Amino acid sequence: MTSSPHGAAMRHKFLLTVAFLLTDYCRALANKPSLQKIRSAAVKRGPWYGDGLKFECTSCGKCCKVDGDVWLAPEEVEQIMAHLGYVDSDKDTSIDNFRKKYVRAEVTNGDQSQSWMCLKRKENACIFLDQGGQCSIYVKRPVQCSTYPFWPSLLKNKAAWEDESVVPDNIVIEGTHDRHWSPGLGGCEGIILDKSYSTSVESVSNAASLNVENDGCSSVTRQEIESKKKVAKKHWNRFPVDEIKETTWYL
Repeated sequence: MTSSPHGAAMRHKFLLTVAFLLTDYCRALANKPSLQKIRSAAVKRGPWYGDGLKFECTSCGKCCKVDGDVWLAPEEVEQIMAHLGYVDSDKDTSIDNFRKKYVRAEVTNGDQSQSWMCLKRKENACIFLDQGGQCSIYVKRPVQCSTYPFWPSLLKNKAAWEDESVVPDNIVIEGTHDRHWSPGLGGCEGIILDKSYSTSVESVSNAASLNVENDGCSSVTRQEIESKKKVAKKHWNRFPVDEIKETTWYL
C-alpha cells in the first residue's frame, strides 16, 4: 500500500520540526556554563609540565659518573670516531681501534658499521670524562647524554621528576626528604624545585654561586622538553635488545 501525497508531506513536515527542535536544544545545551567549562578544560589539558620546568646544568659532571651504561647508536659511533680523528683509510681497522680503546660491549648483526656499542668506564666514570670533570666529546655527545634529564622515564609524572632532583653535597639535608647525588641512585643537581636550602657552615661563602634560593634559574619550555623527550624515546626504541632495555638500560 502506498501512502498519499498528503501523508508524505505531513511526515516530512514533522521530521523538519523535530530536526529544528533538536538542533535548537543541542545549541542551548552546548552554551550551558557547565559544559563550556568542561570543554575549556579538555582543550587546555596537557602534560603536567605544560608551563615548562626549571632546569639549569651546573656542569658538575656527576651524570657521567652514575653506575650505568651508555650505548651508542651506529651513526653516533661514526660521528664520534670522526670527531676524534679516526680517519684510517681502512674503515674496519678504524672501528677495531676505536673498539679496543673505548668499547666494552657490542650488539651486532654481523655488520660492524651497524653495531650498537657500550662505552667503557674509567675510574668509575664515562671514559670521555676528562680530568677537569667535563665531557671531552661534548659537541658530539650521545643522544642519551644530550637529552638528559628529559627522558620519558623521568617525565612520566611530577613525582618521577622530583625524585631525580638532588642537592649539592654541601647543602644540609638533615630532617628533609632531599638527597645528595650517589653513583647508585644518580640524580641531577640542575633540576630546580621550588625550595630553599641551608648550606653547611664551611660552605656559606659559596651560597651565592650555588643559587640555593633558586633565583633567576632557567626555565625550559614545554616545546623544548617535548623535543628532547621524543628524541630520547625514539633512540631507546631503536635499541635491538629488549632484555637489556628491560633490565639495565632505559631512558
